[in-house]
Amino acid sequence: MKKKLLLLSTSFSLLFSTIGYANPQIPCLKSNAALIVDGQASFLRTYNINGYNYFKLRDIAYLLKDSDAKFSVNWNAQMRCIQIFSNTNAAVAAPTIDTTPNQSAKATPATYSIYIDSKKTSFEAYNIQDNTYFKLRDLGHALSFDIDWNDSTNQIFISTKKENTPISPWEYQQLLGKGMDVDWSKTRAGRNYYNRKTAEDFAKAGISHVRIRIAEDIDDALLEGLDKQIADCLSNGIIPIIAYQADAFKNNPNDKNIKKVVDWWGAVAQRYQDYPYELGFDLLIEATDAVNKQPEKLNELYEKTTAKIRETNPKRMIILSPRMRSDPSYLSELKIPTSHNGYLMAEWHFYASGPSKTNEKKLWTIGTNEEKQLIQNKIDDALKWQKQTGIPTWVGAWMAGNYNDGNDYTIPEQVSFASFVCKALDQADIPYALNSDTKFYNRETNEWYTEMLPLRNTIYTDIP
Repeated sequence: MKKKLLLLSTSFSLLFSTIGYANPQIPCLKSNAALIVDGQASFLRTYNINGYNYFKLRDIAYLLKDSDAKFSVNWNAQMRCIQIFSNTNAAVAAPTIDTTPNQSAKATPATYSIYIDSKKTSFEAYNIQDNTYFKLRDLGHALSFDIDWNDSTNQIFISTKKENTPISPWEYQQLLGKGMDVDWSKTRAGRNYYNRKTAEDFAKAGISHVRIRIAEDIDDALLEGLDKQIADCLSNGIIPIIAYQADAFKNNPNDKNIKKVVDWWGAVAQRYQDYPYELGFDLLIEATDAVNKQPEKLNELYEKTTAKIRETNPKRMIILSPRMRSDPSYLSELKIPTSHNGYLMAEWHFYASGPSKTNEKKLWTIGTNEEKQLIQNKIDDALKWQKQTGIPTWVGAWMAGNYNDGNDYTIPEQVSFASFVCKALDQADIPYALNSDTKFYNRETNEWYTEMLPLRNTIYTDIP
């Protein structure tokens, strides 16, 4: 009779010899449990430790490589950690089918760091004959595939068929993690140089979402490029968010330009209505210019645009931002669209063009208490609004250096500033996107700028 394997605690494995082991050995016995993946049976080298079955992670990655639960595995030598990327094909060798009789072995508890789609987690793991083995229930929960156990036949069943289910705002907030604003669709150079390796490199660097900014009207070429970018993101475990610049509206928020934005989003929403719910719609990149003096027009835009999107996407995440360059101090002016349908977030910015050594509103020199308080005040504004409205927020843009003004911050100074910002946002459980990709990544050569590595590591890893 079947029982959910979440109770059984069956396990996986991973082959990496770079992990340290310092615990006493535990006796284990090779198991002959059959693994049935979407109806196909395999007999893998499996060990039983204290009544639980343990498998090699790379073996499972191979068996799931053509399924809805496919994933890949990478050893990051620099971070000394294992990285698992969901929705990506695993380039691993076929496992050795093993039906030999039971054999005894020695297992040693393993310690390591492991990330799933840039989020640090931990599994109970053992080293057996130079391979590392993990529990199945942890990975099944993280990668959303179902597991059953048939006690009488000694069979483990994996079902990878997943439905596209809506994501609640608070869950979406947690999924966003640490992202980056990207130029992939905003400029001609961005569109021309983008390729799949970019998304792959971003995923490996720990970037969990991207804010794909778009400045132009829709045409076939733009949409075809956007299709590819979104697909590449989803297949590499990156959440894609479309963000529209809407310059005409910001410069002149009249009825004609409001309709232009509504029509733009109506076409985009219709095109992507059947895409996974990870794809989000950020209605306005940043409220600036003339609309700063007409908050009622901004709210009118959000009301009409949300209603239009809901015609085809009733449960997709929509993101609004306040005026004055998305200053969280103005979140309270936002009027919640009547047709938001419960799938709504708010975006806010601070230091979007970096800190300043002279501007008192965004001052950062050596990180004085007063300078740190400026940052904390903005975060507190957002937290207060979240509590009052029940709507989660997200930082859509911040920058560690004032690159647009010549950048008079050294890399160590940027690291100091970024360390405090990241720590403060992490403590508030507010995700964020760094501004922007061209400062860190050479899109012409598909290489990270080495001089920016200390800053990138500070922002996208969990180094103490």
